[in-house]
Amino acid sequence: MPSIDDSARVVDSSVGQAEIREHVTIHDSELGDGCRVYERSSIKKSRISDQVDVNAGTYIENAEIGPNVQIGPNCSVVGVTHELSERGMEFRNDVFERIVLHERVFVGAGAVLAPGIEIGERTVVAAGATVSRDVGPGKIVLGSPPVQEIVDLHEWMNR
Repeated sequence: MPSIDDSARVVDSSVGQAEIREHVTIHDSELGDGCRVYERSSIKKSRISDQVDVNAGTYIENAEIGPNVQIGPNCSVVGVTHELSERGMEFRNDVFERIVLHERVFVGAGAVLAPGIEIGERTVVAAGATVSRDVGPGKIVLGSPPVQEIVDLHEWMNR
């Protein structure tokens, strides 16, 4: 049986053996066993595998998150955007581009993951980074475009 705080709201979702803290909202999503979702986070239209931690203040929409993933506080994992034309962004016309995080990804505090990207297993996204393109397995993503650095994690650890 999951542990869901009385202040949390779970709508049209399935939750495994998970811990859901204060003021969390979960809509149209699936959460696996061993997940922990911390205060004031929101999850919409997503599938979260087993043993995933979503830290406080994080927003996740239209994402597929593999097992043993940790997402730091105040992150944005948003797989929804809008069409852009010469007239600008189309108001209230959502375009869904799913985000995929593979097994053992770590996303540092305050990171932003753009729609439609895929992050390979064992990849680390540094705190504050913005990821706007796919990243292969075993990498570390530092900073944001245009001066972003994506380095092999093993290589970075041995600097």
